Order: sequence, then structure tokens, then C-alpha cells
Amino acid sequence: MPNQETSAKRKKTGKPQRRPGRPRASDSSLQEDPRSRLEKVAIQVFSQHGYDAVSTGEVARAAGLSQPLVHYHFGSKEQLWKAAMTLLMRDLGARFPVNMGELKDLGPVERLKVITRRFITMSSSDPTLARIMMHESLARSDRLSWLVEHFLKRAYAEFDEAIRAGIDQGLIRDIPLYAVANIIVNASSFIFACDALIDQIYGVDVTGPDRVDELSDAIMDILFRGLLSPT
Repeated sequence: MPNQETSAKRKKTGKPQRRPGRPRASDSSLQEDPRSRLEKVAIQVFSQHGYDAVSTGEVARAAGLSQPLVHYHFGSKEQLWKAAMTLLMRDLGARFPVNMGELKDLGPVERLKVITRRFITMSSSDPTLARIMMHESLARSDRLSWLVEHFLKRAYAEFDEAIRAGIDQGLIRDIPLYAVANIIVNASSFIFACDALIDQIYGVDVTGPDRVDELSDAIMDILFRGLLSPT
């Protein structure tokens, strides 16, 4: 039976008092759909540790939820991973608003410049995809094949079309397409996935707003004008 002090507190606040124990999750966490919360947390956990090093229990604990909820909503770790990647690609797509219709009147080089600069900006805001690609490429996993078929082929096609048109028109040197595309994509994204390394060596936080602009200008200048100074 509650004592007089507890009853007085309950009357005053209108809410029962919590017993000592595990801290309560934040109000926002309680209001968030468990499936969405698990997907969001899974993105971060998989990007930090890789698929094989992570269990569904660890994802659930990081989300402040129970492991049975993972199996209830997703059925398996692989399905959780796929759902998390779908959410990630949807969010990144919203931050990479390239409407090819608005670029149709631009020449291939100018179109490639616009796509590249927007891709740099998107990558600086969220390097998790680059980190996940590192893990999956090293593993040469079936998950990588799934990611390529469902998302990455379409993403690369936007770069490939502009590069191929530039080569055909003699505006871009006739270098193998895969080399040009991946030099652009890797320079524009993986540098932000290695932000801790750059900070340790140079004392520079490449994710800072001023540094992102500076780095974007440098990447664009090297990619489209070359590294050597004119003589």
C-alpha cells in the first residue's frame, strides 16, 4: 500500500511516482514507432561495426528495446539490415535532390559538376553509407549485391551518363568509365568516412561547415582542373 507521502505526491502531480530502477527512455523515444527506431539505430550500429560483428540483441539494446521486437518486426538480422539500408538510401536520396530534368540543358561537364558538388554535400552530412560500403566490399557479401541491384546501380548511372557523354564529345579524356566514376564517388564520400583519421593527422575536422565548403572546392578543383599548377 502506498504511504502518505507517495499518495500526496500522486495527488499533486496527477501521475504515479516511478520506482527506483532503470532510467526511463526519453519522451521522444517512447512516442517513436519501435520499428522505425530499430531501423535508425541499426544504420548507426552496422556502419560502426559491420554486419557480422553485430547481433540483433545489440541493436535492440542500443535502441532501448527488447530483442523479441526485432524478430517481431523483421524476422531476422538480414531483414533488419535490408530495412535499415532502405531507410538510409531513402533519407540520402532526399538530401541528394538531383532532378535530371532541371539539368537537361547543361552540357555533360557542367552536369557532372553539379551532380558531384551535391554528392559531396550529401556525403558530408552523413558518411554512414560510405562506412557500410567499406564493410560490405571487404566481405564481398550477398548484401553488397542486393545494395547494388536495388540502389547503387541507379546512383552510379547519373555519374556514368554525364561522364560517357563528355568522353563522346571530346570534353573529358578517354579514361575507362569505371575509373573516372569511382575516383569521383570515392573522393566525394570516403574522405568524410575517414574524418577521425584526418583530424588525428592534421587537426582538421572535415565535417565542420567551413571545412566542408573548403574541401568541396578542393575536390572539384582537383577533379576538373588537375593537381599540378600551370607552368
